[in-house]
Amino acid sequence: MSEPIIGVNIEDNHISVGLVDIETRKVLRNTVQRKRVDPTGSADQIITNWSKVLRDVAGNSKKIGIGLPGECDYESGILLLNEPGRYHSLYKSNLKNIFSTALGTTPSDVKIINDAACFLQGEVFAGAGRGFKRSLGVTLGVGLGSAKYNNGVVEDADLHDAPLFDGIAEDYISIRWLLSRFKDLTGIDAKDLSELKQHAATNNYVAQVFDEFSTSISQFLTTFIRQNNPEVVVIGGFMETYNRFFFDNLTRKIAAQGIKTPILRAILGEQASIMGAASAWYDASPIHA
Repeated sequence: MSEPIIGVNIEDNHISVGLVDIETRKVLRNTVQRKRVDPTGSADQIITNWSKVLRDVAGNSKKIGIGLPGECDYESGILLLNEPGRYHSLYKSNLKNIFSTALGTTPSDVKIINDAACFLQGEVFAGAGRGFKRSLGVTLGVGLGSAKYNNGVVEDADLHDAPLFDGIAEDYISIRWLLSRFKDLTGIDAKDLSELKQHAATNNYVAQVFDEFSTSISQFLTTFIRQNNPEVVVIGGFMETYNRFFFDNLTRKIAAQGIKTPILRAILGEQASIMGAASAWYDASPIHA
């Protein structure tokens, strides 16, 4: 077996790291670590937390693939994400230098791709999207991620700001919207989805909120599918553990629009982005279906 690749998935408030054998397309057992990271912290705090997880997992491996949310010059490694609350203290920092220094390797040993593309790349490489020539991927969470795969190439579709209803897609398809809408209907200020779920057994507005949420996603995906004609759509992201609240309803609403494209749940979980990040080092081409 060749040396495993270090797959890194940076989220809005977590980092996940694992070792990947890209020949067998497997994340090595018991290598995945996930750590909460304060995105509002100082640069030193964030780098210290990232570096510790990286070193704990890496072993003798030196090649690193990173999936990153937000804007970045992926070739140089310069972080261009300029939003308060989202690693702002690292704005214009060189992530390739940061990660290679943490591991005692060189910047050329670090590859960075967008996290939405990273998720789909993982699912195409080793998950629900494997075997299809054209696919779309959507990640649901704090924000809305989207990517498309076409004959060996995965790219960020960047549809978070696509027009939807009276605003843009991310206004309606995000955890932020779910919590805000629930508060509008009930006056209850749920701090996160876990707390919202706790109200499901006793508060009918939870079902209403998720029904409206599924309507928004179906409207968004209907447009997305008709524009791109994919063979399959893969849905993943942070909200995978809440699929029971909206996924079946979503697929029914899309089918009601006359669309026959399969809508699939991602099957790799958090390993999709770890796998996708590592597969940036796969030799012959970005993806072999």
